[in-house]
Amino acid sequence: MFVVRRGRDSLESIETVEFTPNINPIEKKIISLLIRRSMYPREIAKALNIEQQKIYYHIRKMEKMGIVEVEHVSRKDILTKFYRLRAPSFLLRVGEFEPVNNITFLSKKKREFLKPFVENGRINTKIVLGSPDPHGALSARARDGYYASDLTMFLGSFSSFPPKPCVVLDTEIKNLEQNMIIVGGPIVNRIAEKVNNRLPIFFKNKAIYSKLTKNFYKSDNCGIVIKTKNPFNRKKYIMVVAGIRSQGTRAAILAFLQRFDELCKGNEKNKKVYAHVVQGVDKDADGVIDFVDIIE
Repeated sequence: MFVVRRGRDSLESIETVEFTPNINPIEKKIISLLIRRSMYPREIAKALNIEQQKIYYHIRKMEKMGIVEVEHVSRKDILTKFYRLRAPSFLLRVGEFEPVNNITFLSKKKREFLKPFVENGRINTKIVLGSPDPHGALSARARDGYYASDLTMFLGSFSSFPPKPCVVLDTEIKNLEQNMIIVGGPIVNRIAEKVNNRLPIFFKNKAIYSKLTKNFYKSDNCGIVIKTKNPFNRKKYIMVVAGIRSQGTRAAILAFLQRFDELCKGNEKNKKVYAHVVQGVDKDADGVIDFVDIIE
């Protein structure tokens, strides 16, 4: 068993042994001695000034609890067992365990935003990419697929279990009544096209239009990040991560890596609506978007 904590830049773990609260003061003193080095019962009794038979009783009890174990046996004069602590740390459990979820390291607001796409340490969604082959009314080819790898890695960082296959092309997906993360706009992703007009911020006439602020956004570097109920099944959710063009989709995905705190807040006009417009910026002028602003 291991206890895991969040360090400054990584997760840290330590092997631990769990025990329940029925440990008494003598056993606590024995633990404090064995922290330093292994000892045999007679030696412990002398150090604590306690009757040797009592020490044997507590040592046997602690051995059954898994707190101590025999390190080695000496056979010089008489058979002598040296005991050591079984682990470098111990967990005193007074409650019941709950399902493990790496998301517990996040704030409640962030956990709610990612739910139900990542829940109980498992990825619980299909990530729908536009097909790279010509398809749709305009025979468009999606160029967003390789940007989506950053998004899948981001989601995977909150998964405690090996993920099942979750990426599917828009031309392959059959069941639209499930949780879906839709990557790419309506021109290159036919599932985005199906849900587009039902979104609080959507694509209109080669631009992004917000029903919330009545604003149009026309830059190719603009994208949207929206979480809402699935219009095909109101018990499920969709998240649309898309841009006017592929660079706008890149900006929307980059927002997860750089501006996740802000994504988890509601729109400025309605805090209950998870809908944002983002704009990518090429700060180092190398032709690649490397920074993102949230402009709504």
